[in-house]
Amino acid sequence: MSERQNKEIGKRLQEARLDQGFTIDYIQEKTKIQKRYLMAIEAGQMNDLPGDYYVKSFVSQYAAVVGLNAHELLAGILQPEGDEKTRRATFAQEKLPSRTTQHQQVARQSEFSRRYGKYTTYLPTIIVVIVVVAVLGTIWGMSQSSNATQPNLNKDRVSVTDTVSSSKKKESSSSSSSSSASSDKKTQSITRVGSSTTTYTLKNAPSSGSKLTFKAGTSNAWISVTSDGTQSWAATLQAGASHTEQIAKSVSKVVITMGNAPQTTITVNGKSFDFNPENDTTQTKTITLNIEK
Repeated sequence: MSERQNKEIGKRLQEARLDQGFTIDYIQEKTKIQKRYLMAIEAGQMNDLPGDYYVKSFVSQYAAVVGLNAHELLAGILQPEGDEKTRRATFAQEKLPSRTTQHQQVARQSEFSRRYGKYTTYLPTIIVVIVVVAVLGTIWGMSQSSNATQPNLNKDRVSVTDTVSSSKKKESSSSSSSSSASSDKKTQSITRVGSSTTTYTLKNAPSSGSKLTFKAGTSNAWISVTSDGTQSWAATLQAGASHTEQIAKSVSKVVITMGNAPQTTITVNGKSFDFNPENDTTQTKTITLNIEK
């Protein structure tokens, strides 16, 4: 990529980060990329990175955190054609911030992250707890109201009712166990959708959810996992390292993006997944896995 493209990519990533109120420290925490490399990317100074592979890998991870499409960003097609002249004129007039200004920005961002970052981390958990407490409170209130209006029963009737209820529960439990055992005995299979080499169907997946295990070969491999449109994990695996991602039972589609596909292997629920039947050497590869129970 040219120097102009590098600077434009850095500018777009920085603008997306600032629009969402993220700090450089936050991006570093999410991607595990050193802050000095993140600053170099935002400044368009890609030569400060170890090599071309790391440029694409780091930019892809950064883009995933701030919600940009890494493929379009690297291809330079995010800007509508009608705005091309305006974009070039504006970009030509811009100057990169000095090193002193960059360090001052980092210092201010670090201070904000130190003071308020921990609260934003716990915010989703707090919201979930409040919702759960509200639901439990509603259920308890309805139960109390039902008990208050229920007529008194004599001991004989209660005994008979309990016996019948217990019998029904045992039958229901037995039926459920039999159904579950029958489902677990089904053989898992992964097949291609038509002639596609990037779309597959996982049939007879475990009812409790699937496990995807990724392993890097002799060199580092960047991997991103998105479940039903929500990214659940993204990281760079060191050579020889592996990671297992638990897929929720409610998920019906998983999209896997790899930055070093030839050096990546995937295992689905303990069985090898041949996602490259044509043995091509494409570095960046996106696989779609449709899950059927």
